[in-house]
Amino acid sequence: MAEEKRQEEQEFSFVKEKIKRQRFYQNRVFRRVVLQIVLGAVCGAVACFTFVVLHPWMDEKFGEEEKKEIVFPSEDEEEKEPAEEPAEPAEPVVITEKQELEIEDYRKLYGKLRAVALESERCLVTVTAASSDMDWFNETYESQKQLSGLLVGNNGVELLILTVYSEVSSANELQVMFADKSVLNAVLKNHDVVTDLAVLSVNLADVQESTMESIRMAELGSSKSLRAGEPVIAVGSPAGTAGSVIYGNLTAGGFSMSVIDGEYDLLITDMNRTGDGSGVLLNLDGQVIGLIEHRYLNPNNKNVLTAYSISDMKDVIEHLSNSQDLVYIGVMGENVTEEIAQAVNLPKGVYITGVEMDSPAMNAGLQQGDVITVISGQEIESVSQIQEMLLKFSKEQEIQVNVMRQGKEGYKEISCKVVLNCL
Repeated sequence: MAEEKRQEEQEFSFVKEKIKRQRFYQNRVFRRVVLQIVLGAVCGAVACFTFVVLHPWMDEKFGEEEKKEIVFPSEDEEEKEPAEEPAEPAEPVVITEKQELEIEDYRKLYGKLRAVALESERCLVTVTAASSDMDWFNETYESQKQLSGLLVGNNGVELLILTVYSEVSSANELQVMFADKSVLNAVLKNHDVVTDLAVLSVNLADVQESTMESIRMAELGSSKSLRAGEPVIAVGSPAGTAGSVIYGNLTAGGFSMSVIDGEYDLLITDMNRTGDGSGVLLNLDGQVIGLIEHRYLNPNNKNVLTAYSISDMKDVIEHLSNSQDLVYIGVMGENVTEEIAQAVNLPKGVYITGVEMDSPAMNAGLQQGDVITVISGQEIESVSQIQEMLLKFSKEQEIQVNVMRQGKEGYKEISCKVVLNCL
């Protein structure tokens, strides 16, 4: 019996197999994973090598140039610069007999004034604003306006041009003509409703080298020390025509004009105002000292040309040129000095004479008759102080405004949270 069993086992031994576990490196999935890792490493090494080799060329060919921030020197810093050593005084000229001016003397005088005006044409441009509209018969018509613009900056990517916002706000197409008569397209970069100023930009890559040689950036002077009687030159299109020039004098300086959340000084001249005139005022050194405006009339003489004091406008131009927000609260105010506070029994600060409709101030609950005393922890003593502080804030930023409000028991302090916005 045992013999038969052994014989059966021998007959069927050919079907017996010994199963061995496969080695991990022989697994098909493992091989594919390893292959992908190796190929990925090779491709990554090739990509890194290609990037290192081609990056300088690609950056030069296709890379965007970094924009430079437009900054105007502080007038206080300019005053601190050491002055040049004064030259030795010349011997005095003693006039012993009466001298009469001849026609030739006037010709030479106005020739020198004209030379200053001609040189300023390099930093002036003519802006053409084209727009289309529908008439009463549903027919499309196109209109064009021409006004003056001022070259205020070159940030390495764009040429920046200051002009009048209300004249270009509704334009479908903007073009700029430079001193060499070349014409290029422009776009509206930024604007300020309060001052009615706008900055246009022209792509620097589109500007020919010959054009760059024919232009220059405007030199912004100082209007803080101007006095009545100083000669000024109005250039741009002060008479409503491009390239027009008017010679005149300042009749008053430092005339303060209240605006939303601030105040600006106006320069008043003896030159006639024209409804569609624009441009700038120059001193005899060719520096820009004023920006011609038409929104605020001189109450004593509404027909004279007035201009924004350039010293008050530099911060605004910087913000517009650098695409920064110009935020507002939305109040009109008057300063309450120590003397006024004692005389009429008011808290010291800024008395709110009006609140703009749908403004951040109205939404926060500020009212006419309130006196602003503190903004974001800083005591407020003047409207100009509010104006300076707002330049440091941005859109949708929340600030705390403390006001004194009169009630039955006298003035009571109220804290309001104001969410800033742009006009």
